[in-house]
Amino acid sequence: MTHLEELEQLLTMEREQDIVPFLQRLTPEEKKALKPGLTKLAAYYSAFVEVGSNGWKSRMTAQQAKMLAIAAFVCYDSNAFQRSNFHFTLFRERLLEKVISWYMPDWFDGWMQEMAEKDTLPGDVNYWQMLDLHARGLLTLTPALVVSRLPTAINGNHRLYEPARLFEFPITLTEHFWYLFEYPSNIHFSDSWTNSKKTGELEPNWKGFIQQYTGDGTIDRMRVLEECLKAVNRNFNKLQAGWFVDLLTLLKPEKAELMLLQPLLLQALSSPQTKAVNAALGYLKVLATEKAFDHQALLDHLPQVMATDKKNIITTTIQILEKAGKIHPEIKPQACLELCAAFLSKEEDLQAKAAKLILQWADKNDAALSEQLSQYAGSMLASTRHALQELMKDHEEVETAAHEETERLPLIGEHNRIVTEDLVFFASQVFENNVTWHFDLLPAMLLAAQDTMTTEMLWQLEPALQRAATVLKRPSGNMGLLDVTLAVFFLNYGKWMADNDAGYTAKLNDAKGAQHWWRIRHEMPELEHWKTSRTETAVYMPHRKLLILALKKIREKDPLPLLSTPTHEPGWIDPVILVQRMTQYLAAGVQPDVLDLQTAIARCALQDTAAALTLVQRWPAGEYQQLFTFLLNAAALPQGPFTMEAAWMQVGLTKAPFTTYEAFAAFSYNRLPVALLNGAYEWKTGGKPYLAYGKYNAEKREYDRYMSEELVMNITFPEGDILKGSTPLLQEYLNGVGQYMSVSITDVARLLLLTPNHPDVLLARVLQSCQRSSGYYEVNETGIVLNTLKTLHSLDIPLSEMRYLSIALSMLHADKTVKGYATEYWSSRLPDRISSEKLGRMIGLQQRVAWAPMKRLTDLISAQTQISRLQNEELETLLTACLSVFTETPVKDLKKLLEVYAEVLAINNSNIRNAEVIKLLNAWQGSSTVKKAAQQLLKRVVPE
Repeated sequence: MTHLEELEQLLTMEREQDIVPFLQRLTPEEKKALKPGLTKLAAYYSAFVEVGSNGWKSRMTAQQAKMLAIAAFVCYDSNAFQRSNFHFTLFRERLLEKVISWYMPDWFDGWMQEMAEKDTLPGDVNYWQMLDLHARGLLTLTPALVVSRLPTAINGNHRLYEPARLFEFPITLTEHFWYLFEYPSNIHFSDSWTNSKKTGELEPNWKGFIQQYTGDGTIDRMRVLEECLKAVNRNFNKLQAGWFVDLLTLLKPEKAELMLLQPLLLQALSSPQTKAVNAALGYLKVLATEKAFDHQALLDHLPQVMATDKKNIITTTIQILEKAGKIHPEIKPQACLELCAAFLSKEEDLQAKAAKLILQWADKNDAALSEQLSQYAGSMLASTRHALQELMKDHEEVETAAHEETERLPLIGEHNRIVTEDLVFFASQVFENNVTWHFDLLPAMLLAAQDTMTTEMLWQLEPALQRAATVLKRPSGNMGLLDVTLAVFFLNYGKWMADNDAGYTAKLNDAKGAQHWWRIRHEMPELEHWKTSRTETAVYMPHRKLLILALKKIREKDPLPLLSTPTHEPGWIDPVILVQRMTQYLAAGVQPDVLDLQTAIARCALQDTAAALTLVQRWPAGEYQQLFTFLLNAAALPQGPFTMEAAWMQVGLTKAPFTTYEAFAAFSYNRLPVALLNGAYEWKTGGKPYLAYGKYNAEKREYDRYMSEELVMNITFPEGDILKGSTPLLQEYLNGVGQYMSVSITDVARLLLLTPNHPDVLLARVLQSCQRSSGYYEVNETGIVLNTLKTLHSLDIPLSEMRYLSIALSMLHADKTVKGYATEYWSSRLPDRISSEKLGRMIGLQQRVAWAPMKRLTDLISAQTQISRLQNEELETLLTACLSVFTETPVKDLKKLLEVYAEVLAINNSNIRNAEVIKLLNAWQGSSTVKKAAQQLLKRVVPE
């Protein structure tokens, strides 16, 4: 019987007691020879098998798991053992003890260190085991190993608090304890690990332990205080650094101790954690009136402290300076200079406090201070500038810059023309997800290359085909379903070309590599039967159908081009090129594919169509001439015959989506609600009741439920029998996104660019799925919203109500990048390509019910002031329109919005003339929360 057969027999019979004697008999060579067979046995026993109708479990029993873990530990090297996952079993039930008395691999110590560094140590490894291994000379106790397990060592069985255990080994408190302050660990989670109940004043955890034993002198109290302060600058994460701040607070350092800690308190001001900075400032505030207070060191740290955007930090700093200035008047000149940084904040009370202290301390003849103040004048609120006017009297008012209007380029031109590259080079770039139009250009270029394609060119496409095979099998995280669909198309193309080119087939048969695309061609799905998923949503069908059309043309050697291929970024078609392509179809007497024609119409750039219209007039009279005249002539009305209803409808929806044409009255598409075709959906923002979850009810064994309300922006999508006709409209597909918007982040741009002239149908679905609530900002939703914004930004088209809604919701988004893109969309289109009034009303309709936290809006407005005179004026228009749609019931944080409005009015030196706003301000005087802000604004009212 071979060793492998003997091992297999032991496992089958589950003879756990015999595994160690068996392994002890093996020589190093025999262990090495056993490894391949052991790996197969491990894979067999680790596999999951079906149990019953719906159950699955590992084939391996508990005894077999132990036996395999010991065998793997003895026979494997460190990498193989790590990959086996048996290291989790090795440390259970003292299994390691059965081995280390007679065998210990030379890699064990380094392997343990590596797992500790990567934070992948099995959970069953504990501090006491490591101490034992260290005592035997089998393990080096590095700080990383110690701190990975010491935090749990304070608890015994059943996670009960047992501090006495920490005194069993002197090294624990003399050395290892201090590692907790010096190295990253999970000590911050330890407070909640114990199952013991608090019985006295001390908590049954590390904090209580430290509090008790620093109090009786067992642990050096002063060193603990010092280490707590050093810890906040040791690049720990926020939670761990916060834990040490909490410990410092719990120990309540006395003033005498704080004086000794003063250098470390000042160093703590450089901590990246605001909690630590706040705590340090709190203690420095206690010391500020002491003569021994190191005021110069404080001044040295002020620039960094004042640069923060945290209101409480700057407020405490001003209080410290105020106290210190009474004892150390020599700090006042420099303190005044440093206080100017407070004017970067848009908080009115913060600027007021800083200005008040500067006015008290400033030397009116201090040229340096006057210069410093002038540099911050642009960020000062109007009230602050007025208060400090005398100190800045020698400096002229800083002029707000003129608005830099973004150059308006035509929809198509040399700036965005898609330049056709070499096919081989282009194909190598397609699956790198560079730009949206790569998807359309690859099939178009392969179709155009039919007559010039050679065996050598096909062989040069091999890297791209191999890349497509990789995408099909293992798409990367930044790829969408359309990338996979394009890969299927390209592989189908390669297979077809090989089947019809003997020379190419011969080369492929000689290709090496088990994963070469040609060797796995039998597993390759056929494009005609391929779906992006088992339950593919209709929104993905147009792209797939266009690829099927391209492949069909290639197989049939059809020389006619696809009509829908973009000619200009991001997805436009030059009307002249479109007419030229259509001319080829007319000359050949071939009717184009309906979906291809619809997509081409929807992508046609309708800005300058005179040259294309001239070409259309040369066509033979007939329906195609009438159709394209209707498309390219803005004043033209539809004239029959109407045998191509889908094309005629698509032209109407592209050039004038909100116009009803009587000529189309008999079309079958009128069975559908018009909103499904033009995106003019009804929407409303307000409260929506829902059944919420409460606390868990142990008696009922379920959660209590209660009625609650959530604030949502809800779009109403009318029901309609989409995709039921023989020739569905492109918009019908775009309505088929599934209940939960089953669209990949990277696909959303390509889907929107099916209808670049009017993307509202799909845009509404994006808004409903990803921006219905201001709390929807998970990675996937945020990614979709961001790509949608980028796409809209690239399309310089007039705004519809749905696009205004999209920008408004995005300006209120929690994600800074999304909010930044939306703001840029607005500012780059000023003054005449976007209406600040319409956008303001749209924002107001959300915020009058506090759809999003008001701080998101006020912070955005504050950040956009003083950029240009025009932008200041547009902000005033936006805020006036926003407030005009509010109700007489004040919403949360309305006071801050009114303060920001007052500041914008002050910057523009404007008055309030809007009747609705005046009416609301008068009503809000009755609310204690906004009374003062409303009364201040009423002073700017100019009656009509």
